[in-house]
Formats: sequence, C-alpha cells, structure tokens
Amino acid sequence: MAAILIVEDEPFVRMMAEDAAQSLGLRPLSATSGEAAIAAARAAPALEILFTDINMPPGPDGWTVARAVREIHPGIRVIYTSGQAGPEDCARLGVPQSRLLPKPYTQDELAAVIGENAGDG
Repeated sequence: MAAILIVEDEPFVRMMAEDAAQSLGLRPLSATSGEAAIAAARAAPALEILFTDINMPPGPDGWTVARAVREIHPGIRVIYTSGQAGPEDCARLGVPQSRLLPKPYTQDELAAVIGENAGDG
C-alpha cells in the first residue's frame, strides 16, 4: 500500500486528509510539525505523496519540509495547502512539479487532488 505523509497542525484538517487518503487506498502517515515531518520522512522506507500545510509555527514551514523530503525521497509528489499562499508563491518557493490546494477546501476537492497524485509508483 502506497504511503502519503500528511503534515498539518490543525487536528480536524489532518483527520480529514487522513480519511481522504484511506478512502483512496493510501496509507497515511501524519506529522503535526515540520520537524516531525522530516523525521517521519527519514524513517519511512517509501513515500508516494507529501501533503503539507505551509504555515506551521514554530519550526520549518511547508516549503522547507518539501525541500527536505524531496532530498530523502526524490520522486515524491508534493501537494501544498494554505489559506494565505497563492499559485505564484508555489511557483516561486515550491519544489518543482508541485501543486497548491488553497484553503478552505472540501473533502471531495482534497480527495480529488490526492487521487490525481496517487499511482504510477
């Protein structure tokens, strides 16, 4: 079963992402901070998707988390989420071939974006 690392400090939003991942047949791993996410990525043998909030004080933000996780898992697909960042921020600060899901989003929108990034190894 493919794994997704969900990085979100808001419990309800994190649980919604976990449910969406499970409904798509993915194994969710969760972290509530940037530091915990990087540690989880180091411990995970394989990750297919990183779904990370951008703003998670204190500690590394989602931009930093994605760069670190891409070094550990070079082929990982990255989905950022934020209520404050826009596509231009993602293009400027995000890792290549990443995408942004703006907050607020629905469960269906979240599942669709995760589903689009799942598969193909």
